[in-house]
Amino acid sequence: MGVTRIPFIVGGIALLGGSAGLFARRMRPTFACSLAWLVQAPYVLVTDYIWFTSFVGMPSTVAIGVIVPIMVTLTLEAIISAVLADVIVHYVKRAGIKF
Repeated sequence: MGVTRIPFIVGGIALLGGSAGLFARRMRPTFACSLAWLVQAPYVLVTDYIWFTSFVGMPSTVAIGVIVPIMVTLTLEAIISAVLADVIVHYVKRAGIKF
């Protein structure tokens, strides 16, 4: 089975990165990353549904069955990344490194 390349991923990553950057100006990384995922999640849900039903040809119930584990995995990854970003920022600031 070949690798599936969903063309909508670039837009989702841009949405995630842009919103995380905007939120990071005013809040800790944990909250900024979590809010950025909340901005990106509906985009991922809708575009994955469109991809699997329209382009791959899955019935909608099967597509939802594929998308739910993807969304759960992405949510867990977002939480772990947010916490790690907070820890890294803490130690970078503590070391006196400035960007």
